[in-house]
Amino acid sequence: MELSLVEYGFKKVEEAEDMLPGCSCLLKKQTLYMNRAVCVVELSQLPENFSSFIFQLRRKVAFKIRFIPIFYVVGIQVIIVCPNIASAVIDPSKYVAKFDNQWAIIQSLFLVDPMSKTFVQARSWGQFVTGEYQESISRQLSLNYMLVGI
Repeated sequence: MELSLVEYGFKKVEEAEDMLPGCSCLLKKQTLYMNRAVCVVELSQLPENFSSFIFQLRRKVAFKIRFIPIFYVVGIQVIIVCPNIASAVIDPSKYVAKFDNQWAIIQSLFLVDPMSKTFVQARSWGQFVTGEYQESISRQLSLNYMLVGI
């Protein structure tokens, strides 16, 4: 994942595991006009409260990449790899931003099930800015997993 996003200017954030348990890769792209992050989280089992987990992850990613809220929102692309997540029937579209909160938003969510070799995805309305990053993530996942609908 990291290699496919380097061409877009993403850089690895070191020691992400300290603040984000299960985080195997955290990338950020910060410019004068853009603040984006990609977070890959590997879980052994699904959290009891998935909504709370996503909310906390969003907040922790924003702080870990040293987000400065005065300038602009941080758009986060989240990839969660978890056995049997496909059978949990989680609708990723429920967890992507419906509106811009001027702080930190989940712009896309990819749920990857290594057991069934499948993934599902959802993207927010901000695709015209981050669509190429989301497409790159989807292409990389498609190399090893099959995209399915809910």
